[in-house]
This record gives sequence, C-alpha cells and structure tokens, in this order.
Amino acid sequence: MSTQSPVVQEAANSKMSAGSLSMAWYGLVSAMFFIYIGASLAQAYGTKDTLIGLAITIVIYGAINRVLAGHALKHGLTVAQFSRTLLGRKGAVLATLIFAATAIYYAVFEGAILGYAFQAQFGGPIQHGYALVVLYTIPLIAGGIQRWLDKVNGWLLPVYWGGLITAVIWAGIAHPNGNAWLTHSTGQLP
Repeated sequence: MSTQSPVVQEAANSKMSAGSLSMAWYGLVSAMFFIYIGASLAQAYGTKDTLIGLAITIVIYGAINRVLAGHALKHGLTVAQFSRTLLGRKGAVLATLIFAATAIYYAVFEGAILGYAFQAQFGGPIQHGYALVVLYTIPLIAGGIQRWLDKVNGWLLPVYWGGLITAVIWAGIAHPNGNAWLTHSTGQLP
C-alpha cells in the first residue's frame, strides 16, 4: 500500500462521518437485491448450501472490509482518495469503474424488482412500473440529498428489519410446513 497522501485534500466537514458511513452500510445491507439473490441461490443450490455460502461470504467480505474501512476512516479518505492511495493514480480509475459498474448493477436489478412490484400491485404495462422507478429515483441521487438519505436510512432501518421479520413470520403462518424451507435441495449437483 502506498504511503502517499491523496492529491486532493477535502475540508473536514465534507468527509463522511462514522455515523454516516454506518448508515450507508446499512443501506447496502438492506438492499432488496440481497433478498433476491438469497432466494435465487436457494432455488438453484438448496437452502443449506446457500446459507453456508452466504455465511462464508459475510465473514470473508467483513474481515477484508473491516481493515479497508478502518484505514479509510482513520485517514478520512473518500472512495476516490482511498483508491489512489491503494492503487496509485492509474489504478484508481479501475476502482472507479468497478464502483460505477456495481452501482449500475444494483440500480438495474433493484429497479427491475420495484418495477415488477408496481406492475403486480397496480397492473398495467411493466414499462410504467419502470418509468415510475426512474422518476422517483433520479431526484434521490441528485445533489446533496445523499447526506439526508443517510439520516433517513437511520430512521428507516428499524422499519426495514421489522418488515423483514414480519414477512418471515407471515410466510411461516401462510405456509405451515414447519422447517421445510431449510431442507430445500436441488438434488445432486454435477
């Protein structure tokens, strides 16, 4: 890792605080994409293998990111500054491209899920659901609204967890097969 300080120094008040970073992380944790991926993996590979894979992923991803985030927080680095420190000026471009591709990936899949949910709830062509998602998300990503969204995520996090727990309880009541979901298997994989 390079010991060079970032080229661009930002004012202390423009750096993300630990609380804001935590809310951004919780926003990522609560992404509907993870719910979709978990369900898809369980259907494809079985619940037991999915839970094992997700647990291993969480442990490894968490350990690596604890070190990286700790360094970035200690030095007050943004993503761009940390990328320059870690990869150099040219390597930072690659990190930026990966970050952008990830953001687009999440936007497309979560937007598709929300568009489908709007169509399922209200009917009409799927394109109307997609258009609604675009119309309400563009203002959310513009300008300084992101700091405000970090605060809103802090308030909405208990609502998210409550809704998720309610959905699991509701599914258990609606499908009283006991723990059949835990033993779902696709059979022998090649």
